[in-house]
Amino acid sequence: MAAAFAAQPSAPPATTTATTYSPPSSALLLLCVSTGLIDSLTFAISGVWCAFVTGTTVQLGMDIPSLLACLSSTQLDYAALVHFASTPASERLAALTGFLFGGYAGSRLPSWVTPAGSSLLQATLLAGASALVLFPTGIPVHLPYPHSTLGLVSSSMALQAVLVQRFATPYATSVAWTSVWLNAVATGKRRWQKFVGISAVVGGAIAGAAIMHFGKDGKDDKKHGDTLRNENSAEREDKEKAELVRRVGIGLAIAAALKVGIAGIFWRRGRVVPRSS
Repeated sequence: MAAAFAAQPSAPPATTTATTYSPPSSALLLLCVSTGLIDSLTFAISGVWCAFVTGTTVQLGMDIPSLLACLSSTQLDYAALVHFASTPASERLAALTGFLFGGYAGSRLPSWVTPAGSSLLQATLLAGASALVLFPTGIPVHLPYPHSTLGLVSSSMALQAVLVQRFATPYATSVAWTSVWLNAVATGKRRWQKFVGISAVVGGAIAGAAIMHFGKDGKDDKKHGDTLRNENSAEREDKEKAELVRRVGIGLAIAAALKVGIAGIFWRRGRVVPRSS
């Protein structure tokens, strides 16, 4: 009987087919462009990085000494909270909180949420931030509702980071670029792709700067020169600040539209986000 068992052929080992995920490079590069675009806008208007949170973390660390000095000389009451809410440190904290919330939620999205769905969710958050900026009460000279606006933008960027981090791509996470710079100058066959990604981020930043400054001087000043000369410097400065705020809102709307286009690219490819085990 032992010989009979030995003569039987052993069952072939079970094999598993690994699913290869190949996200479209065009979508990944456009995500890199959106990173540069969005961060250039938020930093120009508020000095806060919504995608490169390493800079935001360092800024918060630099704010701690002055914050402690302020709290030590002020009673911990409602007035102290109002004072803190008006400081740049509170805006940076709101941005970091929004990023962490987006990262927490993004890593726990259901498996049926595709890259297209994630991109549409990112676009929705950016559209909400754009609406807060473009439709404030009164004429804003600073970023309207800064905590909500920066929180929404940061949550969108965190969702983007979680999405791209699931792919094995030379474009990294499209958010963290320190390691990409190091890998770009190291040995490897795909260094050129890393430089392409870096160029996309820089291109997005250039686009953001162009939105903030293009057409601001020159023709408008010549056309309304008499009006500008009759205004005092304070009124002119307020109008310039309000124009910058409006341009940020337009830039965020453009970024939201860009994310919708990215969602379309992902949808055409029909890939599903690989879930981590």
